[in-house]
Amino acid sequence: MYKRIISIFLALLFLSGCTVQNSKEQSRASKSDVSYVKAVWITYYEMSELISGKSLEEYETALDEAFSNLSDKGFNRIAIQVRPFADAFYISLYFPISSYCFGEQGSDAPFDPLAVICEIAQKHNLEVEAWVNPYRVSNSADFSKLAATNKALEWQDTENLIVTDKGIFFNPASDEVIELITNGVAEIAENYNVASICFDDYFYPSSDESIDKESYEKNGGKLSLDDWRRDNVNRLVKGVYEKIKSIDESISFGISPAANIENNYRNLYADVELWATDKGYVDYINPQVYFGFHNEKQPFMQTVKEWAKTAECDLYISLPLYKAGLEDEYAGKGGMNEFIDNNNIISRQVNYLSKLDEIDGFYIFSYSFLNDSEEAENLYSAMQ
Repeated sequence: MYKRIISIFLALLFLSGCTVQNSKEQSRASKSDVSYVKAVWITYYEMSELISGKSLEEYETALDEAFSNLSDKGFNRIAIQVRPFADAFYISLYFPISSYCFGEQGSDAPFDPLAVICEIAQKHNLEVEAWVNPYRVSNSADFSKLAATNKALEWQDTENLIVTDKGIFFNPASDEVIELITNGVAEIAENYNVASICFDDYFYPSSDESIDKESYEKNGGKLSLDDWRRDNVNRLVKGVYEKIKSIDESISFGISPAANIENNYRNLYADVELWATDKGYVDYINPQVYFGFHNEKQPFMQTVKEWAKTAECDLYISLPLYKAGLEDEYAGKGGMNEFIDNNNIISRQVNYLSKLDEIDGFYIFSYSFLNDSEEAENLYSAMQ
């Protein structure tokens, strides 16, 4: 009798093990079917180089040449900074046209820059990611520099804004701000052929208790200031995710935070661990791991492994091509000259990431550094 019970138990254990193994194999198989993302960030100032002073035809030609080259090098996604300063690289109901498009914020737009981007990117089999800075209004506290249609002018001297010596920012605690940012994302999802929408790594502009004292006293309830601030950002992230999915479930929503998880949580009030593990916040996380292998505080491989253990959503890693050939000032003595002494840091990082099952792709920062350097050429070889 006991022998029979033990035999049945062992058989069930064996079948359970097979089921788990099969599940893992199916997971690996499904992941291999998903395109491995090879992306490049294109900043607002790099976009300005492609559009400023150009006619529609000249702009189309510039994009066609740039996107053709990116596709030939092996990239399959471009992350375009379409809203850098409460202004837009597209025709918006909520934000004035960017000064980096046609010379003056809020000027008339002779054509829609993002519509052209989407059209030409499709021609070259490049996915478009709309990269948004949600809270930043201006790097200056001078309201006179804003377009007449900039919402921040209407909200001047209200709790909808935070103004510091670093500039003007939308207040994350404001329901009106959350609605504005959500509507701005919704119009991108509704009107443009984008594969994904991504928030930048800027959240609260300061940890100073004075910047939102009145809002906290009115609405903080029983939450600590830190928890209340994190809750405000969480409400935006969750609301934006839900809005995008209500429009088009195929559009992914993600966030590209700074690489230090603890600093995000403590000082920027960005609970990236929550977003990366609880469903309903993001589809992917794309941390900016802008470090070399010998960085003394955050060495590259250790930082990537930490994110791989944390994220349960798709995980991309952003890489610092912009550091090639330069001193890495904050890397410590062991890593300070790493990008000077080696011309294959980024290619080695790409190769390392390709061997990790948890990683779904990489992003290169940024477009203007894809030049004729040895570092860039080594990168292209690693991408093939």
